[in-house]
Amino acid sequence: MQTMKVAICFVVAMLGSAVTDMAGECDMAGFYLELGCTPVPKADNSSICPDAFTCPDLHPNSTMCYYRGAPYGERSTIPQNLIKNPCSLACRCRVSNGEPQFDCAAVDCVETFNSDLQQCVNTFELDSCCSTGTVCGTDAIAKLKTCDVDGKTYKEGQIFEPLNTRKMCICTGDWNGTVDNAYCRDINCGLEIHYQNKILDNCAPIFSGKVRDCPIGFQCPSTTSKVIRGLNLRSSTAECVFGNLRMTVGDEITVDEKCMKCSCNVPPFVTCVTQNSC
Repeated sequence: MQTMKVAICFVVAMLGSAVTDMAGECDMAGFYLELGCTPVPKADNSSICPDAFTCPDLHPNSTMCYYRGAPYGERSTIPQNLIKNPCSLACRCRVSNGEPQFDCAAVDCVETFNSDLQQCVNTFELDSCCSTGTVCGTDAIAKLKTCDVDGKTYKEGQIFEPLNTRKMCICTGDWNGTVDNAYCRDINCGLEIHYQNKILDNCAPIFSGKVRDCPIGFQCPSTTSKVIRGLNLRSSTAECVFGNLRMTVGDEITVDEKCMKCSCNVPPFVTCVTQNSC
């Protein structure tokens, strides 16, 4: 019995690690996992990165707001202990013209306005949105311990995001190069909080460069949106939905922004990426 318990714990640990790696290493994985979607594994198990995801009904009732599967009526507030993003505070549901959305309190971090301070280091705590302290002066800064991560050096108390992870970490004296819950937490984009109505309307998340980061906005359908049929090289049967349009993998959708490409890559959401070179 003890051997069986050890085996089960090992499997659970491996699954947890796989989800973490998937969010940091696979396009759109972090986006879908935050929404509670389930990955559809590749048939040949050639990669941890899925070809598609299966999502629950994110809006069973269009007159309600939803967060992590729970419904919120007009003027209802999400309990703060349930919100996974420390920068989202006092989020209340509002339904206007049939469009549900959450309104949250504005958070203004002092470091945003004092980013040019010389000889100072802003320090953070793991669950803080803004900096919680400041270390100034050459001698005081020299006494801070450092963390070498992905070719960069961070001072004790500074935040960083290790490559190929979906984590935000804080440099501490205990940093040993591994992503540990003692000084790292999952990055939560607040998708349902900030883009409630966009998700309801089957709009497409917009990414600037990496499709593993948080989206910078959403592209919604217009009267001129058209599907450009492409090659489904993966022979995937999964479909993307963009408004009322349905697409297969490899298809693109026309948008007014010439420096943005929107296509069906990892269903069911269309993915839009801004072209920096343009």
